[in-house]
Amino acid sequence: METIEMSHDIPAWAKQRVIPGDHSFVEVRRLQGQGRTQIQLPDLKALKVWAKSHGWPTPWFGFKKALLDKLFESNETYTLALNESGITIHIPITEHTLTIARLKELDAWYEERDDTGVLGSRPTGWGRLVNELRKIRHLVEGGIPVRVEGTQTVLNTWESFYRWAHGRYHMLEDGYDSWIGDDLS
Repeated sequence: METIEMSHDIPAWAKQRVIPGDHSFVEVRRLQGQGRTQIQLPDLKALKVWAKSHGWPTPWFGFKKALLDKLFESNETYTLALNESGITIHIPITEHTLTIARLKELDAWYEERDDTGVLGSRPTGWGRLVNELRKIRHLVEGGIPVRVEGTQTVLNTWESFYRWAHGRYHMLEDGYDSWIGDDLS
């Protein structure tokens, strides 16, 4: 099985499988054009046999591109492929809520200190916090709005995420070796 990944790395739990009838062809095609789909192809030899039996193009070079072009050509070809070819498509969930319980956990990691007395009070939960904030950032970058429960805050751009994260966890940027944005290339 071969997978054509989304352009943004989002966790598996933030993806949903596309089922014809449950998800609009137009919407899935739009997401595909934005690089926001994950497409799993079955064995390519078997897929070529299937495509050929349905009159789809099966060039020696560029087969995957030709296949996807045909798949997204119309609602009929899309439905046929998803129902019969073994191709599966995943798209991002429509939104995520950062619950109050999860916020309390993140806040606890931010406040967690090792009070050894030798070097004073040192943070011990910041590594976990930075990793979790990156996951939230990846959702936002992947086009998934993140609602912060108990507030009117919706994180839907890098800037809104950064303002929120920096406002809530401001010491991280200057006080920790790793930051929520330093994994960007």
